[in-house]
Amino acid sequence: MSEGSKNRIVTILEAHVSQENWETLQKAYKELGEESKMRPAQSFLIQNKETPTLWRIISIWEDMESLQKVRQSGETPAGILIFRAAGAEPKLEVFEAREEF
Repeated sequence: MSEGSKNRIVTILEAHVSQENWETLQKAYKELGEESKMRPAQSFLIQNKETPTLWRIISIWEDMESLQKVRQSGETPAGILIFRAAGAEPKLEVFEAREEF
């Protein structure tokens, strides 16, 4: 990344979701993601191939300020609500993109 530019932020929400709730999770991701006013630049709902109960929402934010607006809004972020709709409580990890191509 060039000097002076803002680095993108990557958030990863992760939780184990029981098989009977997979459809609910996918539906909530589609619906709540579309309804969310404060959205990331890009987002993916992914499922682990070796451990199918392990799901993640990976979101790419333009910069830390974009993510902070969501965190400071006082509203529960859409990603957390998506997992909760499927009966799971996710853990959150935040990364800073140091390089990209």
